[in-house]
Amino acid sequence: MTTPNINFLRAAQQLESVAKLPPSLQSLVSEIIQQPQFKAYFSPAQVSTLLAIEPDCELLLRHLLPLAQSYSFCPISKFKVGAVALADNGSIFLGANIEFAQQTLGQTVHAEQAVISNAWHHGATYLTHLAVTATPCGHCRQFINELEGAKKLRILLPEQDAITFPAFLPHSFGPDDLAVNDRLMNSKPNQIAYQTDEPQLVTAIENAKASYSPYSNSPSGIVISTKNSQYSGRYAENCAYNPSLSPLQSALIALHLAGEQFSEIKTAILVESKSAPVSQYQQSVQLLKTLVDIELLHYQY
Repeated sequence: MTTPNINFLRAAQQLESVAKLPPSLQSLVSEIIQQPQFKAYFSPAQVSTLLAIEPDCELLLRHLLPLAQSYSFCPISKFKVGAVALADNGSIFLGANIEFAQQTLGQTVHAEQAVISNAWHHGATYLTHLAVTATPCGHCRQFINELEGAKKLRILLPEQDAITFPAFLPHSFGPDDLAVNDRLMNSKPNQIAYQTDEPQLVTAIENAKASYSPYSNSPSGIVISTKNSQYSGRYAENCAYNPSLSPLQSALIALHLAGEQFSEIKTAILVESKSAPVSQYQQSVQLLKTLVDIELLHYQY
């Protein structure tokens, strides 16, 4: 039996989602997403052009939800969730849920995590609006609560009025309760002394420096490479621990949203502190080996 080409199926689903847009937006969105460099986000210039057609930014985000949903990879639940975010830098980002067969459900990436990671990796420091195809679960609400500006974030759900995020998580537990001033997407770089001239290792180290780990002080970063590209991953820690996003999950989000397949991964390099109380190594090995038959290179500083 022939395995269907995942990229072909996704491209078809994306074009189907464009057909659900208002006719005035279809041609422009179709043109943008078919560009080879499109990686599930619209640049500020592209957003300005879209807003010239649909001036209501909240309505525009809602219109783009089917497109975000087309990125869903859910072999376990078959429940597709899409998320669209407007960031402080003027870009619009897409995200979707990603599930890994033959792994624990704890390895699942939620759509809200995917869109936040996508925005973080492309230079955004906070989100102003977040649209989702389904009400955020408790796990995601706790993850969102780690963000800079979470108290002002506007949540958009289908056929409902916009709601500011605190209404979704009353009596919340967050960074302030642990006297942490940094926030996810907007934190000070970690100080890491590790000298190397190997380009991929340098990238992994830079990811560790950019990671967010104010609670356990366990910064870590990863780089995964395919034949044509490489993808960065950063640890995103949460004050409630369990909703934290591993650097490998972060990198897999980037790879998936760029249109590549997990089976195309050729190399993976993880960097973390040897003295940290938290290690990403074992969990990353377990997830990676269900996706591709390669060794995870592990460097400690």
